[in-house]
This record gives sequence, structure tokens and C-alpha cells, in this order.
Amino acid sequence: MTTKPWFKHKLKKLLKSAAVLKAAAFLMCWYSKLAGATTRWQIINPEVMEFARQNTAVWVGWHARTVMLPFFWRRLIKKELYALTSPHQDGQIIANFLKLFGIRTISGSTNENASSSALEITRTLSRGYDVFISPDGPRGPRMRMKKSPIYFASKTARPIIFVTFSTERAWVAEKAWDKTFIAQPFGKGVLAFSEPMFVPDDISEEEVEKYRQELEDKANALSMSCDEKMERKPIAPAATDEIKQKKYQKV
Repeated sequence: MTTKPWFKHKLKKLLKSAAVLKAAAFLMCWYSKLAGATTRWQIINPEVMEFARQNTAVWVGWHARTVMLPFFWRRLIKKELYALTSPHQDGQIIANFLKLFGIRTISGSTNENASSSALEITRTLSRGYDVFISPDGPRGPRMRMKKSPIYFASKTARPIIFVTFSTERAWVAEKAWDKTFIAQPFGKGVLAFSEPMFVPDDISEEEVEKYRQELEDKANALSMSCDEKMERKPIAPAATDEIKQKKYQKV
């Protein structure tokens, strides 16, 4: 009678072990390289890549499509990058995954209690290193922008660049809160960069919200446009009623 609880406990412990987390990260890395290298990519706003090579930026991308971004970064931008990752188990997998691409990590969150990680991000940007944030992570709501990128851009005078992609063939986790998008190899894809957004220093909370909404609108338009170019049904942001029904992290 006690075998089943014992087995569950051991399995849970095994899944949290460093070896399993590293193995999961290795498989993610291997697959993203396979999908990236075997896909024929069209790039929207390629001039942004040259701008990015010469300037430090706050990079943002929706949580559902972050797995391919390290591949793009190493192939196209080729600079040192720091990424904000969750301190929880899924964040540990992502951190191990990013390290395989030579990307450094900052452990923390984008919620209101993340003062230490916010300070580290600000210092990293001020030192001239790019930082990547998933502004709807780690728990949503899907494709809804938090204010943190606006604050970082304002305090450090670094522009914000949104990056996204889509492919003609993919698996979409419809039941996941972010509708995780997993590109399938051997097909066509589109990679898109937004125009850099500059945020003035010392802006009011009303202005912060204005820039936040503008960035969210542009990010969603660009992401959904990529889906349409690949003749896919666009993945839409979380609806207002969905946001009200669930307890998401605060901005």
C-alpha cells in the first residue's frame, strides 16, 4: 500500500536532479539547432540585426517562442547576452539550455518583488551587455506585456527590440497557458525583429503605461503577422475575461 507514494516521491526527486535537468536542456539544445539549421528562414527587418550588433538593447520575446531564440542569437547577432530566468525547476532547465549556447543568466522574475534581479539587469545593461526578457513569463497572461522592459529602457537609455518567429509546420501546446510553439524541422520559417523603441528618461507612470501598451500592440501585431505569413492561424493574446478568471503574477 505504501509502494505507490514511495515511487512517486522517488520519481519526483529524480526529475529534480541535476543530471535530469541537464539532460532535458541538452535535448532542447539539440532539437532547436536541428529545427533552426534545417528551416529556410525569411527575415523581416534584417537591418535591425546590424543595429543590434553595434548597440546594447533590451530584448523581449513572448514566452511561447523562446526556445529558438538562442539559436538565432548565436547565428545572427553573435554578442554576449544575459537572459532573465525563473529560479524554479523549469527555469533551471532553461538556464542549463541557455548555457549550452553560451548565454549567461540572471535568476529572478519580472514581478513586483524582483528588486534584486531588476538591479542586476539595470547594471548589466549599463555595462553594455544585452539582456533578454520574456515579458509575459513565467506564468502569463499570454502575450501581455509587463512594465519592466519599459523601466529598464528608461533607466539605462537602451532601446527595446522585440523578436519573434513562426514556421509553416509546428506543434502548438493548446492547453498550455502560453500555447508553447515548437517549430518542426525541414520547412519554411519567418524571423522578425521590431524597430528599436527608445523610452525617455524620468517618465511618469501614465507615460510608462502608454509605452507598455504600444510595445504590446506592436509585438502582437508582428508575432501574429509571422503566423499569417506561414499560413497558420495566429496565436492571440490572452483575452480580458481569461485574465480576470486566472491569478497571474502582478506587473
